[in-house]
Amino acid sequence: MVQIDLSPLIGARPGERLSFTLDEGPQQLDDISVAFLRGPIQFTRVQGGILVEARVETRVEIECVRCLEPFPYDTVLEVEETIGLSGRPRPGISYTLTEEGWFDPLPLLREQIWVNLPMKPLCRPECKGICPECGVNLNLETCRCAEERVDPRLAPLAQFLKK
Repeated sequence: MVQIDLSPLIGARPGERLSFTLDEGPQQLDDISVAFLRGPIQFTRVQGGILVEARVETRVEIECVRCLEPFPYDTVLEVEETIGLSGRPRPGISYTLTEEGWFDPLPLLREQIWVNLPMKPLCRPECKGICPECGVNLNLETCRCAEERVDPRLAPLAQFLKK
C-alpha cells in the first residue's frame, strides 16, 4: 500500500500543487502483478477536489492468448483523474481522500493498467500457440499429433474425395 499525504491541499486555493515521484518495486494490485511503478505524479487543487496527473511506467505479468504462457508487458499509464475530498461526495468521482488527507494511488493505477492492456496479448507476434489436439506449446516443441486433421463431420466427404 502506497499512501501520499495530500492534507496540505485540502484547505489550499485552486491551483496549488504538490508533486511526487513514484518509485515502487513489485506490487500485487488485487488481480494484477506489477514488477515496478515509476514516474511523476502531480496533484493540483481544483474546485471540488484534487486533480491527479501522472505518467507512470510499469511492467505487468499477463498471459498470452495463444500459448497461455505468462510474459512481462511494459506499458506507460497516462493518468488524469479528479479525486474527491473526504466527506464531500460528488457525482462522477470514484476516488476520495481519507479523513486525514491521505490518498492511495494504487487502486487508480490498477484501473489504468486494465484500460491499457491489449485485448489479445501475445508473448511475441510469431507465437505459434498450443496444439488444439494435445495441448503442447508449439513454441517449445513439435506436436506429435497427426499432421492432417480432418473434422469428423467432414470425414465422409474426405473418403468420397479419395475415390
